[in-house]
Amino acid sequence: MLAGSQFLDPAILASLPNHELVAKRLVRGVFVGYHKSPDFGYSVEFVDHRDYVPGDDLRTVDWRVWARKDKYYVKRFEMESQLKATIVLDTSRSMDFGDGRLTKLTYASYLAASLAYLVIHQNDMAGLVTFDDKIQNYLPPRGSRAHLRSLLHILGGLQPGPATNVPAACHHLADTMKSRGMVILISDLLDDTTEVLNALRHFQHKKHDVIVFHVLDDSELDLPYEELANFRDVETGSRLAVDPAAFRPEYRRRINAFCDELDQGCLRTNIDYHLVRTSEPLEKVLSSYLKFRMRRAR
Repeated sequence: MLAGSQFLDPAILASLPNHELVAKRLVRGVFVGYHKSPDFGYSVEFVDHRDYVPGDDLRTVDWRVWARKDKYYVKRFEMESQLKATIVLDTSRSMDFGDGRLTKLTYASYLAASLAYLVIHQNDMAGLVTFDDKIQNYLPPRGSRAHLRSLLHILGGLQPGPATNVPAACHHLADTMKSRGMVILISDLLDDTTEVLNALRHFQHKKHDVIVFHVLDDSELDLPYEELANFRDVETGSRLAVDPAAFRPEYRRRINAFCDELDQGCLRTNIDYHLVRTSEPLEKVLSSYLKFRMRRAR
């Protein structure tokens, strides 16, 4: 079996036959419903006319207009362009946590594989970047089945790295990605919130369409434990003795404030933020988000 192919769940893919991941902004910064290029070429949607210039392809001349006005005009059409979606996946040690059936990293890998399949299946291009405290893998967006296999191969070989550095990875990518497109960040975002939001705005400054899937385990959101226990930071190794029942109300207030700050920070800059619990069926998460995305793009 191809390494990573386990992350393409047929049941998940079968639930998304009529969904499409659409871009809400053109690469030049104009909001649209579908990812259409601002350039002009041959396609099916007529835009307008312009005067004929010697050297223009005669196939673009509107002969009906010539018959009425005795003057040559060239038809211009809007040309659909291929979306370039780069999936940026956090593989730091904290992503290896999970009290449920799946760790955050495993769940995120299913999400990344499904999104890549969806993008390539709609004849667009998907790429993959993995990072912890630095970039570990960089696969530029392409649109072939062979490319999807390469992407799955990377997912199949992932190992949790050291502590995360979301801002550093995002700033580096924003500075080095040459073409504008869609950036899909999948992470638990356990980093400095202000710095994370600044890094996401860096993508916005570069005119990318940004989506954030904030993946957390149920126990991180609810702190369901009852007995006194030593909690260990999976990235630093430090330990803290806590009575969960006594600390739960304050913990939930803090984790909700953390998620709300990210949500509101993204909202203010028109970044799509979606909080995901690893207990949520992935097909439900994807279907719900893609429907939301389609409504916003109209």
